[in-house]
Amino acid sequence: MRFADLLQSVRHAADLTQAELGARAHVARPNVAAYEAGRREPLFESAVSLLGAAGAEIVVEPPVMWSWTDGLRPYAVPSRLWRLAPEVALRRFAPGLTLWWSGPPRTFDMSQRAERCRLYEIVLREGLPADIEDVVDGVLLCEAWGDLVLPRGLAAAWAPLVHFGPAASVRVAS
Repeated sequence: MRFADLLQSVRHAADLTQAELGARAHVARPNVAAYEAGRREPLFESAVSLLGAAGAEIVVEPPVMWSWTDGLRPYAVPSRLWRLAPEVALRRFAPGLTLWWSGPPRTFDMSQRAERCRLYEIVLREGLPADIEDVVDGVLLCEAWGDLVLPRGLAAAWAPLVHFGPAASVRVAS
């Protein structure tokens, strides 16, 4: 999303005029108009001030870093969990041949918990980091964690990410 569109969107959501937003952020109204029109780009500090004055929350997250488990079957493990937009996290998904390599092609409806759990099991077992980031939502993974059937090494590597205590467990595939 362009900054111009974002600024206009948050200003409208806050029900502010350009003059009111500018006054709150200590930015001249003509500059606010120029930013919203895309004629100018603000300095980072001005952008943060404008968004904050409109009540927007600014979140800066480090990139997800990936490592691999040891053993005969390595599994990809991220440094942290992430969120997907609802329309992405709950969409219909057709895995490619790298994820779904046996049986006829299939589409998963990720808005259905049972199908999402099955897809998460497949993607965590077979997926590369890009596949996992495309399909797995951190909050939905944490919610489903106790119902997933995963290999022991994979479950152990991911367990610290889902923030469960020792009482929580995941079923281990034989």
